[in-house]
Amino acid sequence: MADVTLPERASVLIIGDFNVGKSTLIKYQRTKKFDDTIIPTMEIEPSIISVPVNGKELNITVKDSPGMKKDSMKFGRFVFPEFQKCAVIFFVYDKTYRPSFDLITDLKQNVDDLINRRMECFLVGNKCDQTNEEDVTLKDGKDRCSELKMDLFIEISAKEGTNVEELFHKAALCLKDMELHFGSTKELPKSEITPKNCRC
Repeated sequence: MADVTLPERASVLIIGDFNVGKSTLIKYQRTKKFDDTIIPTMEIEPSIISVPVNGKELNITVKDSPGMKKDSMKFGRFVFPEFQKCAVIFFVYDKTYRPSFDLITDLKQNVDDLINRRMECFLVGNKCDQTNEEDVTLKDGKDRCSELKMDLFIEISAKEGTNVEELFHKAALCLKDMELHFGSTKELPKSEITPKNCRC
């Protein structure tokens, strides 16, 4: 099976709140095992992941990112510049924690404000295995995906592996088949990236 490596700009960026399972999602796709080790992501961390597509192994760059909060975009200086370097964005939330779902609207607005080219946006509800603790329903996710005009909605479990392979397969198909017309991003004022009172 021949390998095909896509250019870095044809990559996947994963964004979302803290502790929604972004890193765990990547680890599961790479190892097919659940890793409950919690190490906060402090900067953009790229990984190369192989996904089988039409008889070939497609090597795609997947970038993990620091957690974001509506009232604190401390890590925005790391995340915002990555918008122009990817073709697919996973907006990940925790189905057992409603605020992480509400944050998606703000993150999507950030992308819309900074990007003036076509990209694929996937809404991803993690922890679908924890049905007894569900705080965001399947309908909530579908409605938000439609409201924000996103391209795909899927619920997954980065613990049990539910729909994880399907998610990355769909992303790989998009990267392989879509015509990438990379434009420019709107320059974000430095004051918005790193506030003057930020000590980070």
